[in-house]
Amino acid sequence: MNKVVKVSAEKRDELHKKITLWLVRCRRPLTLPQHDTEFKEIFACIFRGSYTPPCYQLVIHNILQLSAEGKARLQHSLKELLAEAILPCIAGDIWSQGGIAIFGILVYWLDKNFVVHEKLIASLPFSTVRHTGLELEKATKKACSEFGVGQYVLESDGDVPTIDTVADFVHATCSDNASNIVSGWVVFDGHECADHSIALCVKTFLDQPGMRKVFMKLRGMTAHFNHSVIGAKLLKQCQDRHKLPESKPPQDNDTRSGWGGAYNQAQWYYRNQMYDVENLVKAATAVPNPDGSVYKQHQLVGDEWDIVRESMHVLMYANQAVDILQSTKRVTANLYLPVIGRLAHIAHEDDTRLKFEGQSVFILNEEVKKARKMLYNDVVRRFFNQLQDCKLEDFAVATLLDPRSTQVLQVQVCGQEVAGNEDAAPAAKKRKVQSESGIVTAASFLGDSDSDEECDIPSLVEEIVPETELDRYLALPYVKKDVDIQEWWKSQAFNFPRLSQMARQFLGAPASTAGVERAFSAVTGMHSDLRKCLEEGTIQHSLMAAMN
Repeated sequence: MNKVVKVSAEKRDELHKKITLWLVRCRRPLTLPQHDTEFKEIFACIFRGSYTPPCYQLVIHNILQLSAEGKARLQHSLKELLAEAILPCIAGDIWSQGGIAIFGILVYWLDKNFVVHEKLIASLPFSTVRHTGLELEKATKKACSEFGVGQYVLESDGDVPTIDTVADFVHATCSDNASNIVSGWVVFDGHECADHSIALCVKTFLDQPGMRKVFMKLRGMTAHFNHSVIGAKLLKQCQDRHKLPESKPPQDNDTRSGWGGAYNQAQWYYRNQMYDVENLVKAATAVPNPDGSVYKQHQLVGDEWDIVRESMHVLMYANQAVDILQSTKRVTANLYLPVIGRLAHIAHEDDTRLKFEGQSVFILNEEVKKARKMLYNDVVRRFFNQLQDCKLEDFAVATLLDPRSTQVLQVQVCGQEVAGNEDAAPAAKKRKVQSESGIVTAASFLGDSDSDEECDIPSLVEEIVPETELDRYLALPYVKKDVDIQEWWKSQAFNFPRLSQMARQFLGAPASTAGVERAFSAVTGMHSDLRKCLEEGTIQHSLMAAMN
């Protein structure tokens, strides 16, 4: 005989919360427990009628409660963090869709065990607010002050602050590249998202006339082999002939970087199509697409295949840089200068040989050389010339605090005039990232911008850390490149008490806004076509409940 499982009021409320948390984290409709028959039958089978899943009103009630609990936990964590003399870092961006706009702000820090914490400090409804720099600044400071990160008190008329100390309690910021949030966050020591900046640099590379023409053809070929039945048949024959796995060229729909589709297509054609391209072109010349166009209109001829092949190798390093710097679960501030320096090194026209899968590829095509030159200029301009000296200094210190810095590639962003920009050349010469005795140093990050004096990054630390502790750190033996830097600092915190405190501060800064974009992905799921009745306030509290 089956016994009825009794559910106490306390257990019932706990189950209601668990179901609500599952709904917001997995982006399920909030009415699902009330209206989904199969969902209700599962619980009826388990509890024999002694428990009923929450209705929509109860789900909303629990979302508000979970949001309040998450906010309280975050306030407590930040209070403890500030008591340890560690300042948090923030990243922010704006999302809008279907008449709804949300201003999202995430907060980051490293705890005593060197675990990265990523929490939502605000998801502010912004549909009725002008997206100006001033409004974004006020919203950011107000949100931070609510969590004890400084104080922001406005006068009775609500325009002029009587107390404004938020910027003093934020170590660093990372924002979207839009001019409104950049101007709004100029009061903080921050930088623009590395992923977005790389995408803008690569856009400069792909927008060069010779490159644009080739990649437009590549997109046409991709559409042909994806949508033409005969084209797909010929492609399969080619792959069978060379014993390659059956696949089709990827569509140009990479929303992660905005340019990843071009790289993915170039890589696919390099690995699949280049083996037998001439035979396939001849066979496919007269085969029409559904829209009436023919493959011949998109046919790559002569050295255009060289442009695809060589471009793919340049874009590969940009793709790797994005993959490295978009992580928010691992520290990335220590990798910012080495990774961007490596990208600039790869883009520099003097280096004509690149490595790919153990093979050397020579960049000889003149169109690719011109595009590389523009890419190099843009990388130097965005990541070195336009970045505040204090932020470059922070990244340099973060690189120094990586014990694996002996493994950093020797790269240099200096010594070459930036073609077509004589004013930028002196500054470019001074932005120097190189491996020196295993410790990355950055030259001329301090002082007057016209000064030619160079500054070893260890000297930036000596004012804070006793010289003997710094000397012991710099004298450390070889540290393997596969060592987990966070685990290393956790185990070495006793030996380097002051440096470990600095490591928690400087390594906790994010290099990109990828975390905010992932939060917005959750918003998109909550605000799908089936759930557009959700209000901004409900989405705001749902995110707070899901992420905190």
